[in-house]
Amino acid sequence: MEKKSAFLMTALCGFAMSGYAVEYSEAEQTPVFDTFVLSSPNMHHGGRLPMSYTCDGESASPPLSWRGAPESTQYYALVMQHNAPDGIHWYWTMYNIPVTKNQIQSGEILGEIGNNSVNRLLQYAPPCSKGPGEKVYQFTLYALSELAKINTDKPMDRATLLMSIKDITLGSATMTMTYEREPYKRPQQSEARPRPAEPEKLNPPALTDSIDSPRCHDIRRSINAAGFSSSVSVTCDNDYAYVVSSTYPDHAMMTGITGTNEQIPVPAEGYAAPIKLHPKKADTFTTIDAAVGVAVNGVPIYDYSSQGELDVHEYDQKHDTLVLGQLDNCGGHAGRGDDYHYHVSPTCMIDVMENQGDDAIIGWGYDGYPLYGDKNPDGSDISADSLDVCNAQVDEKYGYRYQTSTTPPYIIQCLVGEVDRQKLPRVAPLNGDYEGIRADLRPPQDEVKNLTHTISKEGSRSMRYQYQGEDYFTTYTPSTQSKGCYDFQQKTISNGGKLESGIFCRSEQPTNTKSATTVPTIKRRSVLSGTHNLRLDAWADNWFAAYIGEVLLVEDSVSITTERSFNAESVLFSADYPIELNVILKDFKQNDSGLEYIGARNQQMGDGGFIMQLTDTDTNKVVAVSSSDWKCEILHKAPLNKLCESESTPIPGQGYCTFISKGAPANWLDSGFDDSKWANATEHSASSVGPKDGYNDINWDRRAKFIWGEDLETDNTLICRATIEEPK
Repeated sequence: MEKKSAFLMTALCGFAMSGYAVEYSEAEQTPVFDTFVLSSPNMHHGGRLPMSYTCDGESASPPLSWRGAPESTQYYALVMQHNAPDGIHWYWTMYNIPVTKNQIQSGEILGEIGNNSVNRLLQYAPPCSKGPGEKVYQFTLYALSELAKINTDKPMDRATLLMSIKDITLGSATMTMTYEREPYKRPQQSEARPRPAEPEKLNPPALTDSIDSPRCHDIRRSINAAGFSSSVSVTCDNDYAYVVSSTYPDHAMMTGITGTNEQIPVPAEGYAAPIKLHPKKADTFTTIDAAVGVAVNGVPIYDYSSQGELDVHEYDQKHDTLVLGQLDNCGGHAGRGDDYHYHVSPTCMIDVMENQGDDAIIGWGYDGYPLYGDKNPDGSDISADSLDVCNAQVDEKYGYRYQTSTTPPYIIQCLVGEVDRQKLPRVAPLNGDYEGIRADLRPPQDEVKNLTHTISKEGSRSMRYQYQGEDYFTTYTPSTQSKGCYDFQQKTISNGGKLESGIFCRSEQPTNTKSATTVPTIKRRSVLSGTHNLRLDAWADNWFAAYIGEVLLVEDSVSITTERSFNAESVLFSADYPIELNVILKDFKQNDSGLEYIGARNQQMGDGGFIMQLTDTDTNKVVAVSSSDWKCEILHKAPLNKLCESESTPIPGQGYCTFISKGAPANWLDSGFDDSKWANATEHSASSVGPKDGYNDINWDRRAKFIWGEDLETDNTLICRATIEEPK
């Protein structure tokens, strides 16, 4: 029965990975009872995971129910996992669920919750896979004979949980679901040959002029009037105003906190908050377990809660950050990403605003509606029944407006307007924490004393506090090893008062502190066909897409907007010679100025670089490489004068910050397209490009060269073509 159980579990998952088989041996003696069934009112075994439970939808945990548990069951444990090529990813762990329960509602927590492998936090992590292909997600409910005894010295992850329940598991019930993210879906073999992409699809809004509109003007004016234009910038396209900042305010922070989570504010340069320019009231309110808007000083705004998404109709004091003593005297604190944000009225920001007054806008909801203070803009008091559950009311000028309040919910509780969750930004936890010293900080709920946060003239930040007569601290300074990285030293309650240190980054991790790299996953492109079997390897700073003729071969699976957007891709396909290879290459830029980290101390021009090789897998010979023989056309070049880099307020198209922008020719993917007037690609040295993540995972042919336009810094977007003849 034991061997049959392990076989059934493997068959259900559809995987044959040795890594999985080894790890599952921790609980392979679990018998399976045919009457023990796991189900869901919104899903069925073998079906598609609804989008609502992924990062493309509501990011909520799914509802589950079960029946037929073994007679001696006293508790349950739950694990949701995906068997990825690089190992098992887990998204949801709960344990010690009482036997009196036979269902879990969406968003509900029963018993005790463990962490996930996405961000190591004690919460459900919605699947958010990178790259194409259908993924399989497995839900397993374990029936336990007694309470799981957990060693609190170890983080409660999937492996720890399975080991803890190995000898007390009476049975298990499993349900599997599949999901493929829409942006990565590919045509099926039965579909017709893909049509050439329309020009506008090859040229996103970033390639057009910055667009102004009445709402864009109002958003920019609210920031300028408050006096924050030197640290916050606004750029608009047709649909959104992007409020760009470091999320790091000028006012004092963290003073007054008694219920610390031991996180410390770290700047998040280039944070871009998207505000809708054409707001429309939604049919239902939207709650978000993250920022719901942004203050005019660029600091994100959250609802009052410290625990997941809210029930907007029922105030929950247990999760009120203000009541719990988690907020500083300014209404904010550092969250799990070491990111500073507000949960109540940003009083310290308001105190330094140049346009103080009841008619001053102090922030914007992501749905496009403004946030005012405790009174109506005309200075009158707000009547008790004026505000809805979101802390909003009708506004003659903007349609709706939000208000702060001295009583719960204090600030924007939910969004009344339509909002696209996929556009909403999140500040990710610092990367490089390979030993987990900041990954799972869980101090006791007792009060700490004398918590202070200071910034030295040299730029180091320190947070110090006392607990039960002992001194604790976290301090960091900008690292000399890499931009966007910090040298940390800490003594935390969570980690038992040990002195710990490390280099943690908002940007790329320094090479000498990186963990071991892995060979990039090789994708297989089945739409193309031919007599020659080939593999394309490519690396780009920051993003690329490659076509064989008109057919998309591979698109960089790492978004250009992520902070670590350096990536290698490998893809297998078959084709006939001559091969028409076409690529789109992009370097990240915040707007048409061509700059990065606008308004921050490290405001700069980015640089690019691309390298490729094509290997015949039948002969294992490299048949083509990137070189100056390629033809390239620059679509976006900025700034035209590099003095723009030092402008305090760089405005695209003005002063030194002029730019050139044009669309790709409509037929540039065609095999007969004449590229003779295009310039040859310029070869650049590896030292000038500085390749990072993924580059060293590929064994590059010595003939493969980094290519770009003539200027790595000002050439932002380009398209390149190469015709590859059959080798002799």
